[in-house]
Amino acid sequence: MKKRLISAFVAFAIFIPLVVIGGVWLKIAACALAVLGVKEFLDLPHKNKRPKYVDVIIYALTILLVFMDENRQMYYLLAMLIPMLLVIYCNDNKKYNADEAFKLIGMTILVGMVFHMFLVIREKSLVLFVYLFLITMLTDTYAHLAGTLIGKHKFAPKISPNKTWEGAIIGGIFGTLCASTFYYIAVDSNINVLMLLVVTLFLSCLGQLGDLFFSAVKRNHDIKDFSNLMPGHGGILDRLDSIIFVIIGYILLAGIF
Repeated sequence: MKKRLISAFVAFAIFIPLVVIGGVWLKIAACALAVLGVKEFLDLPHKNKRPKYVDVIIYALTILLVFMDENRQMYYLLAMLIPMLLVIYCNDNKKYNADEAFKLIGMTILVGMVFHMFLVIREKSLVLFVYLFLITMLTDTYAHLAGTLIGKHKFAPKISPNKTWEGAIIGGIFGTLCASTFYYIAVDSNINVLMLLVVTLFLSCLGQLGDLFFSAVKRNHDIKDFSNLMPGHGGILDRLDSIIFVIIGYILLAGIF
């Protein structure tokens, strides 16, 4: 518990000033976190001994996606084309094959795009950025408390045995109410309250599903955490699993409305 608290304090002490300041320092931090997240994925146990130059190129593509400008299609195409061409260059299915290329394409685009959107949303509005993070933080906190105190019915026992329906429901309700209150006060008091609650609840549920998705990845590889970067908390993907899905959901909703 002590390690967990110290790790959280150090993370917040670094993260909060960078978010508030924004600008080039936040971009550098986002880039570093994206690369670390990709490294955690690349370090997952696998039977093939992938050439090191593949990893280096994947890191470079991730950085390009984080820093991409309005010509996004070009960056997405590069992130798809280059890993596939590397299969031909490597010419060794036991080291690097088409199946792994497709996995790396998906992972690179996912991580690069999400961290790019972190920057876009922060540049648009600091309070909107805080609102999206509050959804995941509050949902996770209340879900953990409720699951510990009154949780009895398992939510997804084959993926995450500790998660319960009671925790998921109460976490979603309180996460939605608290984050929506913040949005109403700090972002836009003229918004339709019912729509705000529905959207926040949708993002809260999506965040919990994101947590389960990454738990399924870890269970598939028989690991507890993606890394030990933050003692007691795991790695980048362990801490940002929910917000990754929340950001994706926000992008989808922003495109629709």
